[in-house]
Amino acid sequence: MHDAHATPPDLPETTLPPGRRGAAGAAYTWLKREILSGRIRPGQTLSENEIASQMGVSRTPVREAIIRLESEGLLNVRPQVGTVVAPIDLDQVADGQFLREAIECRSARLAAGRVRPADARELKSLLRDQARAVARNDQAGFIALDDRMHQHIVAMAGRPNVWRAVEDVKAQLDRVRVLSLEDPSWLAAVLAQHEAIVRHVLEGDGNAASKAMEAHLRTVFSSIDAIAVERPEYFRGDPVASRSGTPPEPPHPKPARRNP
Repeated sequence: MHDAHATPPDLPETTLPPGRRGAAGAAYTWLKREILSGRIRPGQTLSENEIASQMGVSRTPVREAIIRLESEGLLNVRPQVGTVVAPIDLDQVADGQFLREAIECRSARLAAGRVRPADARELKSLLRDQARAVARNDQAGFIALDDRMHQHIVAMAGRPNVWRAVEDVKAQLDRVRVLSLEDPSWLAAVLAQHEAIVRHVLEGDGNAASKAMEAHLRTVFSSIDAIAVERPEYFRGDPVASRSGTPPEPPHPKPARRNP
């Protein structure tokens, strides 16, 4: 159980950049990392004073960081309440999922026809490292390796810079991923999906690689279902609409059935 009013986790021992702009950037980077990592949970209230005190800065750069994170949908600033970590926006999840499928399924298809020996070594090495992370139940390490694998497949497709577009839209997806991987069984399941993707890529089967990537990316929806059973307050939006990419229809009376 997580206290919605808990104080933020202690900052690591770091030397902050000089100046207000540097401090604001450091506060932004730290807060975003803590939110995306799940160490700061949806609904948790943050204190500007406590964050500023931990970072050894004034409230001004912290406030600037909060404004920036609010614009990204990760924080809500509520009058008379304070700054609250925003729930996971399912519309943004759907947007990110749409873009990731468009980019990464095509990338997997193209990568299967462009495998070099160095690519094969890298993908196999990443899978071995992921297996070690699963054995240690190292969630953070697994997630970092997960991102490296996906990024490498996009690069193999000949469009390495496109990964920036993925990073721009996957914040809410990452929040779901982190929460789902707290269950060790999910780590093993995701590893098996990665192994299937890599196997098809290395075999040169672009169609199978693309389909495996699509199935893998769409597990976010079953993750949402599983998490929402215990933590429905972690989400905002309609799960069915986010899955289909269309808004739910407003309720309306059904027409009376006529006898033939």
